[in-house]
Amino acid sequence: MKVSSVFFDLIKTFEGANLTNKVVDNLEKSVAELIDAPLNQNQFDALVSFASNMGLSVLENSQLLFRINKLEDPCEVAREELHKWNKDGNRVFQGLSRRRSAELDLFCCKPPEYKWGWVTITSRCHTYLKKQPKSHSELSQDELAKVIISRTIKRCRVLERRDGHTYLELGFGLGDWWIVDRHWKGLRTEIEIMPYAKDKDLFYLRNFPYLYQGPNDAADWRNSQACCIAMCLKYIDVPFINSVNDYLNVVNKHGSVVSKYVHKAAMNDLGYNATFNSSADSTDLKNSIERGLPVAVSLVSKRHVSSPVGGTHFVVVTGYSDKGWLVQDPFGKLDLVNGGWEDRGADAGRNVIYDFENFERRFCVTGGATGWCWLNFREKD
Repeated sequence: MKVSSVFFDLIKTFEGANLTNKVVDNLEKSVAELIDAPLNQNQFDALVSFASNMGLSVLENSQLLFRINKLEDPCEVAREELHKWNKDGNRVFQGLSRRRSAELDLFCCKPPEYKWGWVTITSRCHTYLKKQPKSHSELSQDELAKVIISRTIKRCRVLERRDGHTYLELGFGLGDWWIVDRHWKGLRTEIEIMPYAKDKDLFYLRNFPYLYQGPNDAADWRNSQACCIAMCLKYIDVPFINSVNDYLNVVNKHGSVVSKYVHKAAMNDLGYNATFNSSADSTDLKNSIERGLPVAVSLVSKRHVSSPVGGTHFVVVTGYSDKGWLVQDPFGKLDLVNGGWEDRGADAGRNVIYDFENFERRFCVTGGATGWCWLNFREKD
């Protein structure tokens, strides 16, 4: 069995680059030799991704593979076993947790099916239209037409399928041609691997680490910025940042926790960076989520939403739905209408939905793109 294009999407999402053909060929062959049970394309892709990340020997000696080969329900096995492989030594890595979560989603997802009838296709790479379902090297120039990457052709009718090719009546009178299936999107129901997860109308960052600061810990409201930056740094697996105090110990070497320059210096010490934006709006927040990165957002939290005042309070935006922003609030759940907090419980600020309208009035207080936030958390170049 060969991996599908979804495997390459997953690798690029989590590793930032593609593997070489030689590496992929070796992984495909080695993983296939280890598997005794019947698996579908998505399940094979997920196991090859796991082996690419953790190593073939880990897969070979894992309960994951042992139980699959014993013909236990593969999805049940994956749900119980995959998440265990998110550590290096005793340390949990958020990036590994997110990758295991994505592999599990893929493993248990219904396999793609070929479409019939009318389709819209887009080329994944430079390729050819062909008059016969053969390698382009076997065809004459009269039997080939070059196609560049990202070319979209609408209103194509599927006529036949054979040998990894589809025969199409192309739209706009372009004639009948064979195409290589793996070179095109749109021939099958698509599975998208993105740096965020989706649940109905909710787009969210996988496995985001919530750090709570209780009333005693958070007596100084100014610590909210440090709390939120600490969560964002933990999310991207900055070494030695496992709690708010871990980050505060670095910050306090440089000065006041309210200074953006102090936070920049602290992150610089850790080998990381982030951008402080003082002219942000909701588009910046959505763009960051879609890139798989959180945003530490400043809200004016006091008084009624019609005239908010007071010191700023930071929260982390980790997703959005049709109703509002998915937020991690280190101090609890804000009362966005009246100001202050509705609930200061230990989990009250975890995965809270703050409605768009009232959030916006406390984020961009003077209107327009005037919000303050930290975004683009990243390792230093």
